[in-house]
Amino acid sequence: MNQKDVTRSDRRGRRSIRFLFDKRGVCLTELMVSLTAGVIVLAAALNAFNVAQVHASKQQNNLRHQQDLRLGLEVFEQEVRLAVAESIVSTTPDAFRFHANINAHRTMTTGPVVPGQSVITVQDGRGWSEGKTVIICGQQACETHRLSKSGQHYQLTLTEPVASSFPAGASVEVNNRVGYYTKRNENGTVKLMRVVDGGANTLIGDLEDLHFSYWDEHGHVTQQPSLVKRVVLEIESNHSLHRMMREVSLRS
Repeated sequence: MNQKDVTRSDRRGRRSIRFLFDKRGVCLTELMVSLTAGVIVLAAALNAFNVAQVHASKQQNNLRHQQDLRLGLEVFEQEVRLAVAESIVSTTPDAFRFHANINAHRTMTTGPVVPGQSVITVQDGRGWSEGKTVIICGQQACETHRLSKSGQHYQLTLTEPVASSFPAGASVEVNNRVGYYTKRNENGTVKLMRVVDGGANTLIGDLEDLHFSYWDEHGHVTQQPSLVKRVVLEIESNHSLHRMMREVSLRS
């Protein structure tokens, strides 16, 4: 190879190197532009996803709250319907308390009960918890007692002996202490609380306001327990644009 050929080959090599570098520089610029556009698109997609997620979460919370409202009001209506005027303890705008056999625990004595007896034989005492209040009723009188221990299959044990005589077949039933009342949280929201025999729990939470009202047989507002025929619960929820009302008639 002569000198001229070497020089020509060297020039072609330099042009190839310059072209390669120029091409690589153009690719890097395009890559940076593409990455920037990708980041913008990704940021927009993430923002849209976050907005959709917040909206879906809000809808889910509203749905859950509506379900809690429905179930809570069903429990309230079922239990208040068991009350009678004579069983009402208190009637205030913030609380309604009464006695009722909410789990339908009833049985009968299978033998006579005499004064001084604290263990009575019954048809079935299973599921009757220790400390529950029970009412024993015969044809002449009724007595209220508490269970000293959980009921057994054929007997109930009382904390105090009976004072009267009861024949076989006398009725025995649980008498629960039931209450519904409002409780305001630190953030200003209100909860509807339910208490049965001293154990309290939240029935409906995250409310704006609620109150009870009581009505007699003539449709007049009253707070005298002996005159109450209907109990009305009005609720204003943070998750609803409307006030809700549940009206419950007591047993005759």
